[in-house]
Amino acid sequence: MFSKQGALAVIDPGSVSRILVFGDIHGDLPALERGLEMRRPDDLLIFLGDYADRGPQGVEVIEGIHSLMSRIPDKVLALMGNHEDYNKHGQPSFTPCTLIEEADRKRGSWESFYKNFTLFTERLSLAAILPGYAIFAHGGIGGEMNAQEVLEYPVWEIRRQLLWGDPTSEQGEYMSFRGAGRLFGPDISEDVLNRLGVKKFIRSHEPRKAVNGPAIEHEGRVITTSATSIYGGRPFILVLETDKLPESSEEVLDAAVFLD
Repeated sequence: MFSKQGALAVIDPGSVSRILVFGDIHGDLPALERGLEMRRPDDLLIFLGDYADRGPQGVEVIEGIHSLMSRIPDKVLALMGNHEDYNKHGQPSFTPCTLIEEADRKRGSWESFYKNFTLFTERLSLAAILPGYAIFAHGGIGGEMNAQEVLEYPVWEIRRQLLWGDPTSEQGEYMSFRGAGRLFGPDISEDVLNRLGVKKFIRSHEPRKAVNGPAIEHEGRVITTSATSIYGGRPFILVLETDKLPESSEEVLDAAVFLD
């Protein structure tokens, strides 16, 4: 259903009829399980990152998705989020990190769990493209992303933007309040999507923005999703029928299936 070209996964639109898109999960195992109950045998599952932290069952979410990737590798496309961004010593690039304490408590020690965790993160892509329709990533896009090739082996700054960036209503690009990545405006998303030959950017990273369904910005080009209730919202997935992909904002909203 997809092929990997470095850090980029390219979906074969002719091999999949339905795609289920999961935004941030953040340890919300019940929402993940309800979403997986909707899976049909020939569906492609896309996960947009941030599997743990904040919520109580990050260990189980990570282990469950990793197991799915091993059992049906051609049907599970998992992306990296900023909450999967650790250095080689197992130290997170974000704070607070609750997964370490959770792993200590549930799996004996962080050091023991981290060995399996790295096997999981090594299989994650940074972005995915459904040709002609959408780019999928956890956080943001930026002006350097002017061709598919730069996403395959991204330099450090592009990697940081994919994991940490956020849309803004202001034109241009600005340093982010997060201390990593940049804010990108409507002019940037329009230019990048045109260069990549797609219409939409489907992301997560801001579950508070999507507490009641997809948040749609930049004249319908940028769609923020959330598959967690940890921030007080209603978890949902996007169900994309590839023979009738949602174009208008109303169609995008109709593609959301709530998991509560």
